[in-house]
Amino acid sequence: MTDKERAAEFIIFAIKQANDAQAFGFTRNECCRNLKIAIHQYWQNKILGHHGQAHKARIPRSKAALNKPDSECIVEHVMPQMEIVNRLMDMRPLTKAGVIELLTNYLRVMVVTCDEHALLNASGRRSTMPPDWDGNDVFARYAAIGIEVAPTEICNERNKIEEVSK
Repeated sequence: MTDKERAAEFIIFAIKQANDAQAFGFTRNECCRNLKIAIHQYWQNKILGHHGQAHKARIPRSKAALNKPDSECIVEHVMPQMEIVNRLMDMRPLTKAGVIELLTNYLRVMVVTCDEHALLNASGRRSTMPPDWDGNDVFARYAAIGIEVAPTEICNERNKIEEVSK
């Protein structure tokens, strides 16, 4: 069994628990706390290797965040975590392949500037995708408010420079 399959099994366990809690009467937000932790620990950390603030140098960046010190930036989910959680909770049938596909396509983190993060909040896009979202472009929320994603090769070059200077 692959690491992704093992992670997906644990996430499915958390989804089933969350669905049971919701059926019992808990709100979706209340019952999804463990699911959010499972996604963070078993996919973002173990599969993507992005442990949040501690690994900012290895995480893709917005163009504006390329030239900013880490202290002026924040790690942000490209697609809001609650959007991903809702898709997982509503997935029928609930399968390892479906969980792996969803998380592979939608769970991404990016370093943005604190100003860009504030702009997301002010625009009402902190935890939702745009209403006209096509369901495919995970960066649609950023495009809607003008956050530009830096090309991967530029981020990789910046990361190499930071590693050498440490």
